[in-house]
Amino acid sequence: MSRVFRLKRLLNAVVAALIAVVMGGCTTTQFVELREKPRNPLAERLNLTALGGPAPSERTQRFLAMTHYRGGRDNVLLLQHAKNQLAGNEPHEALHVAAEVSYLSGQAAALTDPALAMELYLDSAYYGWQYLDLPTEDGGLVDPNAMPHRETVEVYNTSVEEFLRLARRSGDYSLLRSMQLPVSGRRISFELPFPSAWLNADQLDGFEFASDYELKNLRNRHVSPGIGVPIIVTRRRHNATDGLERYYSDGMRFPATVVLTFAEPGSRSRDQKDVRLQLYDPRDTDGIVMRDTLIPIETDLSTPLARMLTNPKLRLLDTFALLRPDRAKHLQGLYMVQPYDPDRIPVLMVHGVWSSPMTWMEMFNDLQSDPRLREKYQFWFYMYPTGEPMTFAAADLRDELRELRQRCDPFQSNDRLDEMVLVGHSMGGIMSYLMTVDSEDKLWNATSRLSVDEIQTDAETRSEIRRVFFFQSNRSIGRIVTIASPFAGSGYANSFTRWLSGSVISLPNRTSRLSELIFRQNHSGFWDRMFAPKTSVDSLAKDSAVLRLVGNTTVSPEVRHHNIVGIEKGTSAADWTDGVVKYTSAHRDDADSEIQVRAAHSAVHRHPEAISEVRRVLLEHLTDAALRRYPVVPVGASTRASMPAFPPVVVP
Repeated sequence: MSRVFRLKRLLNAVVAALIAVVMGGCTTTQFVELREKPRNPLAERLNLTALGGPAPSERTQRFLAMTHYRGGRDNVLLLQHAKNQLAGNEPHEALHVAAEVSYLSGQAAALTDPALAMELYLDSAYYGWQYLDLPTEDGGLVDPNAMPHRETVEVYNTSVEEFLRLARRSGDYSLLRSMQLPVSGRRISFELPFPSAWLNADQLDGFEFASDYELKNLRNRHVSPGIGVPIIVTRRRHNATDGLERYYSDGMRFPATVVLTFAEPGSRSRDQKDVRLQLYDPRDTDGIVMRDTLIPIETDLSTPLARMLTNPKLRLLDTFALLRPDRAKHLQGLYMVQPYDPDRIPVLMVHGVWSSPMTWMEMFNDLQSDPRLREKYQFWFYMYPTGEPMTFAAADLRDELRELRQRCDPFQSNDRLDEMVLVGHSMGGIMSYLMTVDSEDKLWNATSRLSVDEIQTDAETRSEIRRVFFFQSNRSIGRIVTIASPFAGSGYANSFTRWLSGSVISLPNRTSRLSELIFRQNHSGFWDRMFAPKTSVDSLAKDSAVLRLVGNTTVSPEVRHHNIVGIEKGTSAADWTDGVVKYTSAHRDDADSEIQVRAAHSAVHRHPEAISEVRRVLLEHLTDAALRRYPVVPVGASTRASMPAFPPVVVP
């Protein structure tokens, strides 16, 4: 190994370690772990793994004692006894016992006779369904999440899951296919009652069970109790000719809930012949209707997200995009973790230096759990090589937004896309801010003493100069949230770190050639060229041209700016800092709102208070967007004719 190569590797390691300290380091990519055994809520209650088990629950044993059962542990006799009690005083309890005994019978048959076990699990689900469908004394339905009814729902849910596991093991079963059971001949049809942009037949591919995975490195697991089995659906990859397919991440996964439904007991299908496997999107559907009552479905929004994000290929993405932006350009772009929905407002999240979209997953996990936000917003993420100078990275983001709008809405008719919200952390906050201002000639004049026309170059390079240094605000952006952003620079972007980063960060040829051209034709001296802006670290120096532009501009009047500042240490505003960015740099007098969060730089955007503030901003944006879309016009003779012909819409 040559001495030069060893020195290069040493410099890479030093700068990586240095930036890890000052900028927060890489983001974890391990969000789930496969369990040794799937989580089973019945395990303890039915002694499934204990010595002497499985055995009926204490609830079932109380019912058997109360109804004077004398048949021992024979499941056939137990089931017959429960069915004989359906006409008695406790029909709900009789149905619970029938469901539980059928489940235990399925467990006993699963290893030796899977086909029979499927029948028994289906019977268990059927009795559980009858339990929920049976009116109470006052004519209503039981609350599926109140005890003891929740116990019966868990028997139903677990039976449905075990049934699906056996169906999948029996062959190449997919959610789109109906099936016929080999023993009884019962046919189970597949239904998507409410197809959505996120969950439809074209999207469905394989599936996994959420109970197979344990959540890691996410603060909250957002679940809700109800009927059904939460699963993880893998999206089918479509032909790349689809205009939006390029924005969809590989291995996109969705949350879904599987419910087995049966015809009402009083119908002609009392013999369980009418069985339907229904798939619901928990992001769009709250529950299923039974006897004019909405029964909530069981949901798990976090595990499918974590499963999708746990990708070994992403493990070194942060460092690779920092040190080798020349080779990371193919990774750059806008990414969607859900298919595009024209009826939802985009929220675009932009990460900072030595980071990736993975850094937003704590916030995204919490925001998507709010049904009001889930109904109105779709979340997008921007990935870019963070080693590039900010001017080039921001120019690429402007181009990406312009191209995406053209693909999504070529006639510029969708007003949801004119209400976009940008959320940026650290350098990503500065880039978000740059989307909302006009550069005029300020950025170029701070970079070059020559006018663009005086630069001797070809037309293509001159066009590139104009793309990078001359821009206007994006009128599709209605609001930005900046988090721990160094508007006045960071003290860590000093001469040494700038020189060190310039030594180890390999820029794309396009960027290097343009920078060299400007330096050379401006006759920059040796030291000027040594410390001239070349990388993202240079862009964060307080005297950089791009930060001078940021300091001398304000966002467009139509845009609302919300700012979040991190404070880790310090005794007053004069010396507050998040460890990387001082309060005096992150603070903006002209922001529409600003809060302080007690957190280090790399943790500010993951802090519960910051997430709560972003949630508040997004809810406020819904109200403001509705008012802009349907303005309140004073009633009067002079204005009545200009009022819209439809009633105003109130967005909660």
